[in-house]
Amino acid sequence: MRNFDNTKREPLMQESAYRTSVKLKQGNYVEVDVIRYLAKKSKDYEKQRSISWSWVFSHLELLIQRYSGGEPIEDLGPFAEQVFAQFARHQQSFPDFCLQPQEPDAYQYILWLLALATLFDMPERIAHITSWISCAPNGTQDALLSRLFARVGAPLKAGEILHKRPYSELFSVLNSTGPEQQLHMSRYLKQWYSCLRRCYWHGRDKRPASGFFGYWAFEAGMVTLLWNIDDTPYRELPYYPKDLVDHARANHGATPQP
Repeated sequence: MRNFDNTKREPLMQESAYRTSVKLKQGNYVEVDVIRYLAKKSKDYEKQRSISWSWVFSHLELLIQRYSGGEPIEDLGPFAEQVFAQFARHQQSFPDFCLQPQEPDAYQYILWLLALATLFDMPERIAHITSWISCAPNGTQDALLSRLFARVGAPLKAGEILHKRPYSELFSVLNSTGPEQQLHMSRYLKQWYSCLRRCYWHGRDKRPASGFFGYWAFEAGMVTLLWNIDDTPYRELPYYPKDLVDHARANHGATPQP
């Protein structure tokens, strides 16, 4: 049996809280058929949608939590598939569902989903993600998201950057090369957590019963992979998912679009 403290990837993760939270998510969501569960509950549309959404974000949190806890990356693929399956199911059941980039949590979800699809080599999921995102009234999309999706072959009409802190620094990574590019990424990682105080998961490590699942800037790993950046200067910085990047590079690399 592995030693948790020696293999965990998230330094702030406590073993007892981790095992309790994983067990609860597994028993309450993964092992429960949400369709049947909803059929037994209120017929109220909004209540059903709220319950259904809890299945979605719980699967996403569980995937991230397992990565934080040090589980082998090759074992995490099926959990990533479950995440996307839950998003697709939710949208099919509630067609008015969309992720609105102007909301900090939704913006981070979009980045995580795109990063996970890229790092776990699931290109077929890219089009699904774009269908879950709302655009501005003029049909434009956040400038950073537009560049990232274009890189994986799903161009979106670019508008302005919606959240300048911390994402303007990541945008600068895309517009630079060499040491300057590495410097911008280092700056991005150093300010990532402090700039995301409005996200619901911020500070969960200080609340053991909250279901802390780890702090990861997966988008930094995605950009490193797609832009083929030497991550030596920043790979040991907090929040950078170096193991997932290494796994992706070793197993499938990336085929960025021009």
